[in-house]
Amino acid sequence: MTRGDIILVISAVLVAMLAWAGFTYLPAKHQELVAIVTVDGKEVSRLAVSTQTLKLVAIPVPRGEATLEYGHGKVRVLPMDHTVCPNEICWRTGWISSSGQSIVCVPNRMVITLQGLKSEIDLILR
Repeated sequence: MTRGDIILVISAVLVAMLAWAGFTYLPAKHQELVAIVTVDGKEVSRLAVSTQTLKLVAIPVPRGEATLEYGHGKVRVLPMDHTVCPNEICWRTGWISSSGQSIVCVPNRMVITLQGLKSEIDLILR
């Protein structure tokens, strides 16, 4: 083993240690989540769900009005009257908080999708 080989090995080990320390101890980039609300395939609102307070917003839908609650990195549909949403699936979905998750209200043709810097995939089946 020559002197150059030793320098190369030591350099590679130092670079690997610095990379590991950087990924371990430096803070990750904060993921800004945005809830995109579409009705009839048209975007009607973009909500920054990363706010520190919970907020309410009313969204007009074909059968009436849907109220969304968002903040603290999550969003949900508040309970609606049975005449507005007869299936009640959208508000029974509850809170969503990960990029890629959706809430769908089929009778009102409303879709709420969370988008962020990276998609969080739970599972892939083949």
